[in-house]
Amino acid sequence: MKRLLLTLALFFLLFNLHSQNDKNTKAFDSIYYHVAVNVASTNPIKALHTADSLHLNSNNDIQNLRSLMLKADLLEKQGRRNESIENALEALAIAENIGDYQWQAKIFGFLSTQYRHLGLLDQGKIYLKKGIAVSANIEDQLLASQFRGMTYQEMAYYAGEEEKFNEAIENVELASLSFALLPEGKFKEFLLGNNEEMYGRSYTGLKEYEKAKAHFYKSLDYLKRADAENTQWGANSYQGLGNAYLEHNNLDSAGVHLKKALTISEKTDHISLKENVYKDMATYYKKKKEMDSFAFYENKYNAVMQENISNAKQSLNTEFNRIKKTKESTSPIIIYLLLGVGLVGIIGYYLYKKSKGSTRAVNVDFKEENGRNTPLVLPQKTEEDLLVKLNEFEASQDYLDKNMSFSVLVGQLGTNAKYLSHLIKNNKNKDYNTYINELRIHYIINKLKIDPDYLNYKISYLADESGFSSHSKFSANFKRVTNLSPSEFIDSLRD
Repeated sequence: MKRLLLTLALFFLLFNLHSQNDKNTKAFDSIYYHVAVNVASTNPIKALHTADSLHLNSNNDIQNLRSLMLKADLLEKQGRRNESIENALEALAIAENIGDYQWQAKIFGFLSTQYRHLGLLDQGKIYLKKGIAVSANIEDQLLASQFRGMTYQEMAYYAGEEEKFNEAIENVELASLSFALLPEGKFKEFLLGNNEEMYGRSYTGLKEYEKAKAHFYKSLDYLKRADAENTQWGANSYQGLGNAYLEHNNLDSAGVHLKKALTISEKTDHISLKENVYKDMATYYKKKKEMDSFAFYENKYNAVMQENISNAKQSLNTEFNRIKKTKESTSPIIIYLLLGVGLVGIIGYYLYKKSKGSTRAVNVDFKEENGRNTPLVLPQKTEEDLLVKLNEFEASQDYLDKNMSFSVLVGQLGTNAKYLSHLIKNNKNKDYNTYINELRIHYIINKLKIDPDYLNYKISYLADESGFSSHSKFSANFKRVTNLSPSEFIDSLRD
């Protein structure tokens, strides 16, 4: 259960609970909360402009760093994570300069989340530990409770990343105990609403869908009282409910909740939220046997997922350069290792999501009332057009991309999964995996035959160049195609 949704906002939304008489400060607080909770959910571009104005018109260091953190959150929601981190680091420098421990703790938590999503888990945990350490200096017990609760939430996300859902639930329970100490008000309702959503996600991971639904509904009750039901946080619970109802094939209830989540996600333009909602909408229409709508949302899902991958790679590259500049004494080997681990984490995460999430949407059988599979009728013109596109795909050698999966190819060709599967089976006489792997093997065979230098390359290099994720998968497919291991084939060419 890999997602980029709630904790990011929680670490910057805290505002000073002490009563202040200064009218400018009160005006700033009012605009800040309104933008963070309401405007960001309906007009993200306006929200970012307003955050910029707050920053330019800040009267003191606290307002300055708060506006920077508001910008950081808004930028992250748009997938501009590297810019988000830059603003957070600028805010952190201010917090450290003025000795504000509560904001240092919040920003460390925010940075922990960013690096977790980049796949740099070790770096993320370093920031989380720094936040825990500096929180010991917070004298105000209410503020300390708030931070402890948010720290437990972040720890729950780390547990969720590793699919340790029982551990995630334990951390969410600890967060609830911390939030219970806070004074009554909308902000407490908001935090508890997000906590209940995290309960729901964790029980979904355990496939305990009835418990999950109960927590999602409770989350919406809290968020209504916090005037945050129609924000991205409410959309998370609506999407979770829709997903749970899909699992039980209750399509009417699933549709109601998913369409609410869809409306909110497209208003907020929250890229990660849209990815989750589009995936479930594709599944919903697949189960309703409405193929046109299924293809529409499946393609939107693939497109936004590719955008997320691209943004994540760009952000990771930026963070690599930042680490390189700020840690010049660090061994270059360690730096490149960090970059490699991050890239593997990001790519692995999205490949996992494709295989796990998209499979559910793609592999639902269509059956007639008598129980037999409905035969697929592919119009001749459609099949001819798709075949031309498939041949162009082969000529482009895009199959060498390790990220090229069945779902990605569906989106690239502008078709749907059923049509593409039919096309490959009827025209290539094989399934997708066999088709793509044979293209890769024949590519490397050709290289070995025409370029003598390739005979001296390591097998791991040949595997990587031909698009395989591992040496073993390459060798197994190579032997299946040629009846020889890669080493035996190379020796035969030399002879």
